[in-house]
Amino acid sequence: MLMIKYVPMIIGGVIQDDPDNEIRELTLNNERKVHLPIIDSSHVDKIIEIKVQNNLNLNQVVNFLYTVGQRWKSEEYSRRRTYIRDLKNFLGYSNEMAKLEANWIAMLLCSKSALYDIVKNDLGSLHIIDEWIPQGDCYVKALPKGKSVHLLAGNVPLSGVTSILRAILTKNECIIKTSAADPFTATALISSFIDVNASHIITRSMSVMYWAHSEDISLPKIIMSQADVVVAWGGDEAIKWAVKHTPYNIDILKFGPKQSLSIVDNPEDMVLAATGVAHDICFYDQQACFSTQNIYYIGNKLALFIDELERQLTLYAKILPKGFQNFDEKAAFSLTEKECLFAGYDIRRGDNQSWLIITSPLDSFGNQPLSRSVYVHHVSTLSEILPFINKNVTQTVSVTPWGSSFKFRDQLAEYGAERIVESGMNNVFRVGGAHDGMRPLQHLVNYVSQERPSSHTTKDVAVEIEQTRYLQEDKFLVFVP
Repeated sequence: MLMIKYVPMIIGGVIQDDPDNEIRELTLNNERKVHLPIIDSSHVDKIIEIKVQNNLNLNQVVNFLYTVGQRWKSEEYSRRRTYIRDLKNFLGYSNEMAKLEANWIAMLLCSKSALYDIVKNDLGSLHIIDEWIPQGDCYVKALPKGKSVHLLAGNVPLSGVTSILRAILTKNECIIKTSAADPFTATALISSFIDVNASHIITRSMSVMYWAHSEDISLPKIIMSQADVVVAWGGDEAIKWAVKHTPYNIDILKFGPKQSLSIVDNPEDMVLAATGVAHDICFYDQQACFSTQNIYYIGNKLALFIDELERQLTLYAKILPKGFQNFDEKAAFSLTEKECLFAGYDIRRGDNQSWLIITSPLDSFGNQPLSRSVYVHHVSTLSEILPFINKNVTQTVSVTPWGSSFKFRDQLAEYGAERIVESGMNNVFRVGGAHDGMRPLQHLVNYVSQERPSSHTTKDVAVEIEQTRYLQEDKFLVFVP
């Protein structure tokens, strides 16, 4: 039976249901069809005309998100149930993976304290987006950039949710371009806003659509020209497209392709170490930038670690089964296994290609089919690992045991690692941490300063700033500290 899913366009918080709209058909990785409306000039006009004055304070913003999150928290919420079903039927997620994705959406929306702390840590103050606050010799306020265009990737649905939440917390409008690999997440999220309050300011600030980079992009270029800030996610080609079509005077936040690894430093608790590393391999089936692809083991008990890693990967095959793999992906997995066997590497493989452990020399790397395939390298010291830490390439280094991260972190940071986490925590971006070397919310606002008048004395100059008098009497140097 042919299964076809229609995913509507949303403009200004309103679902567009024109029956005459031209349709684009996508075939997803399990050969099922998704129909998406093609944007036309009337859609672009509507997007340009949207001007929502967001006068909400941060408390009101967070409370709205929390209300939406409470719906996602309920396993009976129809939008959540449909979303889980779509991830399974069209993206090939296992039931456990799909449910976990929905659970994380609920977690992100319901974590009120975290939402407040994200603003405080990134912008330096909870109040700076609501009011003028004194800083130094000025009053400063952070204003939203305006129209934020989000070019989402499909490999990690939660990255799109995070992107949208950051824009909402800074009171920006959102124009969201979904990925062909995941046309569901953004639409499900914004539809849940509509469910809660269709006339809410935040809901009316949201638009979701799809366009293909390979087709006529005259209309997408108009949309891009209206951007006040662009947030681009994805691989090299996606980032290049975003850079090419973002106006030269507009900020662009680039979350491009990165790689990550694990360091296992002679652990005493082999079960704890292997469990954490297994999680970092299995989450998103290594599709995420933070996913471990290489393990560097320091110590003399490598065989024991690999034995335990095998047990933990087998456990994860049960508690968080892999998603659907098409013929090409299975073939790439098999080819990698055969190549490594031919090279004389030690190979261990799970049933039904559920995982692959390859023990190889430090300077030897084969193909990486992802899909829970990992290379293990035996080293003596951190200095042997450092050449494989590269600026703008290495995102996350997970370390076990955690105490070892303190002796490694200075050198890891110097060589270019952007995140250092405990093994088993690579998918949890802690509040206060940077993301790809930046504080994203700072790029979603414009800082405006009202600077104090001449009568305001400073720490260094305890008299009024009378510049004309200084010139007339040639006494400027008297006031130099």
